[in-house]
Amino acid sequence: MSKRLVCMCNMVTEKEIVAVLKKGAKSTSDIQKITSAGTNCGKCLVVIDGVVEEFLSDQTDDSQKSFDFES
Repeated sequence: MSKRLVCMCNMVTEKEIVAVLKKGAKSTSDIQKITSAGTNCGKCLVVIDGVVEEFLSDQTDDSQKSFDFES
């Protein structure tokens, strides 16, 4: 997670987007409603989509990991 600026119009960083995802946001639409990122010119929507997809994928991967209790 970086402090890179994702939405230049509304000055929203990747770190802020991930923080909102950790609080329960599940979509780019949720990110837009909460942070206003992607609601002006829209050029950053592809990047926001990628951050959301990566975050949700990581969450799914973590919940699907199996543990070896026999070790």
